[in-house]
Formats: sequence, C-alpha cells, structure tokens
Amino acid sequence: MKAFWDYLFKEWFRQVGEALLVAFLVTTFVFTTVGVVGQSMYPTLRNGERVLVPKWETWLVRLGFMEWRRGEIAILKPPEGTPFSTARFPVLGFSFRAFFIKRIVAVPGDEVYVDRGVVYVNGKPLAETHITDRITPWPDSFPGVCYEGGRLTRIVTQQGDFPVELLPAYLRPLKEMLLPPSQETLARSELGEVCEVGRIKLKPGYYFVMGDNRTLGGSEDSRTFGPIPVERIAGRASFVWWPVVVREEGGFRLNLRARAIPPAYRQRPHSRTTPTSPPGPCPPLTITWPMSALLEGPEWRPRALGRVWRSWRASRRVP
Repeated sequence: MKAFWDYLFKEWFRQVGEALLVAFLVTTFVFTTVGVVGQSMYPTLRNGERVLVPKWETWLVRLGFMEWRRGEIAILKPPEGTPFSTARFPVLGFSFRAFFIKRIVAVPGDEVYVDRGVVYVNGKPLAETHITDRITPWPDSFPGVCYEGGRLTRIVTQQGDFPVELLPAYLRPLKEMLLPPSQETLARSELGEVCEVGRIKLKPGYYFVMGDNRTLGGSEDSRTFGPIPVERIAGRASFVWWPVVVREEGGFRLNLRARAIPPAYRQRPHSRTTPTSPPGPCPPLTITWPMSALLEGPEWRPRALGRVWRSWRASRRVP
C-alpha cells in the first residue's frame, strides 16, 4: 500500500503540483492572456480576440518604478457597485465582478472632460482619428454638473442623474475631483438651477479610462463609474495574438498585431500644477517587431531611474 501512495505522489501529485506552481508564477509575474468580451473597444479590439498582458509591468508600477501612460489599453477591475460589472461563471452559475478592458485617456494631475463627444485633456481636444476614422462618436458630455443656490446639487453621468446626497460610493471620488465652477455660474445659480459640463482634476493615483467604442451605449467606462485608482489596473494589453488569422471579404488576413499608443495621446501637455516632462521623448529603441510592443510599456519614474543611474555611476567611478 505504501508503494502505491509513493507512486501516486511521485508520478501524479508532484508533477501536477509543479505544473500548477509554474503556471501560477508565470501568470502572476511574467505574462498572462485576457479575452475580449463585447464591443466596447471596437474598432481597436474585437469580440473574441485575446491579448497579451506583461505582468512584470504591473509589479513595477505597484513598486513605484513605472507609471501607466495615456493611450495605453488597460485591464482593470471596475469599482464595486458599478452597473453591469458582474458576470456569471459558466456551468457553476455563481456571480463575480468581471475585468474591463479600456483605454487610459488621462493620468494623475490631468484636467479632463468630454464635451459633445470630444475628449479634452488639459484644455486641448484629442484628435482621436483611430476612432473617428471608423465610427462617429455619440455627442455626449461628461461630467454634467448642476448648481443651485451656490452649491452643487446634481451630477449627471452616462448611467443617470444623481443628487449629491445620494451618490453611490463609486462616484464619491469623482465629486472630490470636480473643479469649482466660475463665479458667473455661481451667481446664475442663485436665480435657479444651472447645469453645465464640469471639469475633473485627477488626484494622485487616479486614472480616467474610456472605451474606443464611443457610440451610444458602446462602452461602460469612467463616464459611468468615474476615475479609477491605480490599484484597480491589473495590466496593459500589449499584443493581439488570437485569432492568428481572420477571414474577411477579400480573403484571409494575419491578425497578429501590436497595440501601440495612438498619436493623439503622445506628448500631451501637462496641467499647470504638474511638473513638466523633459522636452520630447527619448528616441525609441530599434527592436524587431513585435517585441518592441512589449517593451513600449509604462514610462519609468524619472526619480527612481535617476537614483539607479547615479548609484551605478558611483560604483564605476575610479578614485
């Protein structure tokens, strides 16, 4: 009997356990893949595609060595209580909070709002031709704010109209990040309710995300649940690897492609209260595609990288 259990442990349990341990370490610290469900990122990503997520970037961001950038496609967990954020597990039937896949539109310190379908970051409109060349965005605005008697009374989101006293928990950070209205708006509110498009100033650690599908009802994003904290971002979609080949009207097409940052999000001006970046980005590394897509990740924090560089120089210095 002892020989049987020894055989079972050595030939089955240990091998299965080792395989599960290796799989856990790889998907937690190296890379994982995520499936796209729905059309919220159309035309950039399509339903059924799978993307590669470098997990080492997530850990470097959490350790403070890197930052997520505008224009990157993020895998994120929406705030608890967000409408339509739960899914049902196949066969077993229990509910869970699903991951969303959205694009980072604004980063901490940015001022952002949406006016009639156009996204403004730090006062300038984004020319999102990667979207507008394929679809026509719905002319919605966010955030809608209403004032009466000199105080904020309502916040209007993609999901509905919320009195400030009854804001759900996931929208309370949004209220804290609203910029104060003009004196003219406050004066007019003394005569009756005044509604307008507000402005959001993202506080440290918060990001504004949107789906590329800007048609009516095309995406549940920060226009529904507000800015999200960095802790809810699980990684970056860097590369589409499945399906390898897709069928189109003209025949078959290779579907492997990198997900680079669109030009609209590069070199956006910083807000006045945020330290400015060095003039212009560093020249990109010359790396054969598609590996360059994996390396084009969140930008390094200059201070952390500077400390590493100075330490290395000091260790190499000859007295």
